[in-house]
Amino acid sequence: MGRGECADLLKPRFSQASSWGDFPHPTPLPILTAIRSQPGHAASTRQGQYGLSRTRRTMGVRVVTKDTTAGADNRGLFDDFGAFRTPTAEDFTAVLTHGLVAPDANVLLNLYRYTEEARGDLLRALSGLENRLWVPHQALVEFWRNREGTLSDARASGTQAAEEMASHAAQAERTLRTWANRVALPEDETDLLRAQLQGVFGDVQETIVKVGQGEWQNITQDTSTDPVIAELEPALAGRVGVPLSQEDYGKAITEGMRRVEKRLPPGYMDKTKDGVGAAADYLVWEQILKEAAHRRCDVLFVTADAKEDWWRKEQGFNRGPRPELTEELRIRGGGRLFMLTPKRFLEVAAPILDFSLQEGSVEDIERVERIGTDAETHGGWTAGALTELFDRLTYEDYGDRVAVIKYAAEMGGLADTFSIYDLCDYSEDRSLKGFTRPVTRLTDLLRRRGKIPESAVHVLKAEYETGSGRASGFSVHPQLVQMINDLTDDEAQ
Repeated sequence: MGRGECADLLKPRFSQASSWGDFPHPTPLPILTAIRSQPGHAASTRQGQYGLSRTRRTMGVRVVTKDTTAGADNRGLFDDFGAFRTPTAEDFTAVLTHGLVAPDANVLLNLYRYTEEARGDLLRALSGLENRLWVPHQALVEFWRNREGTLSDARASGTQAAEEMASHAAQAERTLRTWANRVALPEDETDLLRAQLQGVFGDVQETIVKVGQGEWQNITQDTSTDPVIAELEPALAGRVGVPLSQEDYGKAITEGMRRVEKRLPPGYMDKTKDGVGAAADYLVWEQILKEAAHRRCDVLFVTADAKEDWWRKEQGFNRGPRPELTEELRIRGGGRLFMLTPKRFLEVAAPILDFSLQEGSVEDIERVERIGTDAETHGGWTAGALTELFDRLTYEDYGDRVAVIKYAAEMGGLADTFSIYDLCDYSEDRSLKGFTRPVTRLTDLLRRRGKIPESAVHVLKAEYETGSGRASGFSVHPQLVQMINDLTDDEAQ
């Protein structure tokens, strides 16, 4: 029996799904089914699944027969909890050599953020997958949509760091001058200290500029001279999925937005994105589901997205894919679902695909992941960006907004109106209409300057008991509460 014939025997017929809780369920399989016995193949039989359990081998083909013994319909430890099974080295070997490996758009975009060594190793791993590598069409849509912005951000980061270093140097000199005046330090000693400060800051600025220029001199918007594109093009040739049909695309957008509203994975953590952008993750997922069902194989999804709408989190750690996603893939006709970050993918793939990692490449990929994870954990904000917002508000005489933000965080995320009037010593006839406008305006300024991403969450938001009228209080986003409290504690110390 040929490979195609075996696959045809395995294809179930599905009923139409209309909602998250209404997945298509396969009709009963034949009592006798031939299954290819290759390691890692998605059709490997699990005890009790589809009412089939006993297996025997005939002429190299594993034959599955109906189990008629008492208790045959009972379940086992992992039958309905496959997401909790820790992958083994054999599992990863199987999916990398016989499964489907799908990188997310952020994996491709991060190639522009890595050092040359890290970039080379990751491209070597992707190329080594050959026909197991498959990129969802939506991932390529997002890659091209964000490529030039990623290039600009990466180029600007060096210039921005150098400018910020110059600002810090000026501030350090002012601090030195103020102190020297207060203690009546002789002018020659003050000049000596100032020269030392200028030397240190100057060396750091020079290094920042030198590293940035060396790393980026060969990477431009011109795709014909871009070394990343030059290596990606042959690696992805014939390995990018087709776009959804217009009808399927419309249905996927509707389902994706529904999941966002219902907080169903994946994608609901992107709710703040404009328009249907919040459904982008679901579009990627739907295309993976379709391809996995077509190939009837296990899936390894490689992503730098560390948010909870993809990962099952235990005590703050990502332990694997969300159980809902694991189950959805199984129901749609695929096999097991595995997920890895780019760093772990590189570590796992190198020995299996038989290539050596260059020194420092794994550490560099981890550096980029750590930066992204910090931003995602705090809704796109870093401690530095939040401090800059507070400084700008204070400079523009909006220190009361800073006080309210910090008080709301201390109260767990919400400051009631009565407490705000008391905290800021407002008169009773003071209106709080437009209270959040300075915060919103300066937040938008930080977005335009690349200090925070477009998807960064709000810092201060008016809350209403009846949906309109006078605000009952003001809240800070839950993802910012801990960081704001940490900043406040640091200032107190």
